[in-house]
Amino acid sequence: MFETKLGIDFGSTNITVYVENKGIVLREPSVVVCDRFSGQIMSQGEEADRMKDKLPSTMRVVYPIKDGVVQDYETALYLLKKYLDRACRGRILRPSVLMCVSGNVSDLEKKALFELVSKAGAGRACFIENTLAAAAGAGFDLKKPRGSLICDIGGGTTECASISMGNIVVAKSARIGGNDLSNAISDYILHERSVIVGRSTAQTIMQTVGTAVYRNEEVAVTAAGKHRDTSFPVLFEITSTEVYWILKSYMEEILSLIRNVLEETPPELVADIGEDGLVICGGAANLYGMARYLEWNLGLRTSVAEDAGECAAFGLGRLLKNMKELEKNGFIFESVDEDGEDE
Repeated sequence: MFETKLGIDFGSTNITVYVENKGIVLREPSVVVCDRFSGQIMSQGEEADRMKDKLPSTMRVVYPIKDGVVQDYETALYLLKKYLDRACRGRILRPSVLMCVSGNVSDLEKKALFELVSKAGAGRACFIENTLAAAAGAGFDLKKPRGSLICDIGGGTTECASISMGNIVVAKSARIGGNDLSNAISDYILHERSVIVGRSTAQTIMQTVGTAVYRNEEVAVTAAGKHRDTSFPVLFEITSTEVYWILKSYMEEILSLIRNVLEETPPELVADIGEDGLVICGGAANLYGMARYLEWNLGLRTSVAEDAGECAAFGLGRLLKNMKELEKNGFIFESVDEDGEDE
């Protein structure tokens, strides 16, 4: 069979494409730079990400996905089509696409996503919750009648689910992620230092001195920005202690989300989770002390999945190898033609 099977994780921050038997073939920021007046797209992906904080007033930055939902349909279609073409270069048949979706996506939003994927060039499409894909990528045995707990801390959303036998038992999501942490740092610097910093600088600060736990040995980083009043360039220092207090309320929200999932999960499955612990993934899972913070407050052994930022994409690849098992659990690949007939 010559059909190409793709797994696509199209998130608020990055888009990752997995090709069956090849692995991850691309991972690019899900962002474009376009002309503010004509709407013409000037760049996308890595190039757009490098440009985003240094644009003239005639250009603007667009993130087509926000909180797991398509915010700019045309831009999302442009990106998806471009990357599908790259992944399927030289192939004649249209690919089958298994795509992650946020657990809070409605049926209407799923229908819009199906149309989007179809127009981008897919022959068949199926959607699966982020947490299930991430669980597969983290190495969970999805066939076992055993409770597991996973939390995916992405760029725009944090999703937590208890899972058994390849299905979600209880799932919760919150519109908070790595982007919100970066924005909180930017807002703090503006308020406390009267300095404006770009998104890239805030992300660098979070990666360098960001922490979920109080660090006894304080570390600091020097960063650059623009003074709010004079517009002159400014160098300033920010410490890990400051960033700890900035992020504290966000850590508490993530903790509360996981507790809510545990409260609604049947006791037999919670007993399994007590033995196996919690696995966290997503880009923000690598924040310093995140696993330690959750372990201390939940009383559950907590570990960060290998390749945490690409966990869902690797999970899609694993699931694509056993499509019959997917269909057994109710995940059906629909073709474009079938969808047209339904309408």
